[in-house]
Amino acid sequence: MADVNVGLLLSTTLKKYRKTLVDQIHKSNAVFYFLKQEGNIKEEDGGERIVVPVMYGKNSTAGSYSGYDSLDVTPQQGIDSAEFNWKQYSVSIAISGEEERKNAGSSKIIDILEARTKQARMSMTEQLSTGLFSDGTGNGGKDLTGLEAMVTNSGTYGGINSATYTWWQAGVDTASEALGLSKMRVGFNTASLGGKDTPNLIVTTQTLYQSYEGLLTATSPAVPYFPSEGTKKLGDGGFQVLEFKGTPIVWDELAPSGDMYFLNTNHMNLTVHKDANFEVTDFVKPENQDARVAQILFMGNLTCDRRKSFYKLTSKT
Repeated sequence: MADVNVGLLLSTTLKKYRKTLVDQIHKSNAVFYFLKQEGNIKEEDGGERIVVPVMYGKNSTAGSYSGYDSLDVTPQQGIDSAEFNWKQYSVSIAISGEEERKNAGSSKIIDILEARTKQARMSMTEQLSTGLFSDGTGNGGKDLTGLEAMVTNSGTYGGINSATYTWWQAGVDTASEALGLSKMRVGFNTASLGGKDTPNLIVTTQTLYQSYEGLLTATSPAVPYFPSEGTKKLGDGGFQVLEFKGTPIVWDELAPSGDMYFLNTNHMNLTVHKDANFEVTDFVKPENQDARVAQILFMGNLTCDRRKSFYKLTSKT
């Protein structure tokens, strides 16, 4: 062991695992996976907050004219910005001096590191996936500002009060009832912009996924089925997928009971700081411990630029 620089070995090995670690985190959750496949995981290099431009009005100067008509040059409103706080997550990987000394040879040290890296990845995944469905108030407001905050028609979100600015409201159906196709149609169409720019991912619980599965009727074998591009992407990622109006439906064990989300990933991002996109710190030796410790760091938040592109059915069975 005297010939092995254990601190350097641990740090370089863990950094080598980083790409695999990040891929596994994204693949563990259908929403994160879909955001990555659609190119909606964005890196930023700083700023006190994450600022997202939002458009809520038309330009009134647009119109026809002829000859020497005066053109309307009225200064326009209708563009604002939503602001989201950075949220930070970390997970630590540690190895004690005793473990180093007992595990003679670098390969055994790496075996321990592999096991603890897997453990750290699973723990970080659970925390971020839980945050995905949160309202951002958990752990003293440190958790992700997730779907429970984004897909609602009340409260202040991104610094904009949805009671004052009704254009900043998502659609919500709160009736306590069995899941039905008619309500799903309303949710899908309400979140669509003029019949286009429609939801491209529906996320729900296992119970409601099974309820929808029970509503499906058998398709004649003579009618060919061509899965949507989104369905093929999720299927390639190993997720069980059904479809509604050509849009993939998946279930997540962390989705709140009774909820079904109609999401349009064209209007949402997972924004991540470039220096804390699951970055791995060096292993360091604490002053008062016979051990070495490193962290995996995440800094970012879930953001949205058009809440009307989202809808939620809740209290459904």
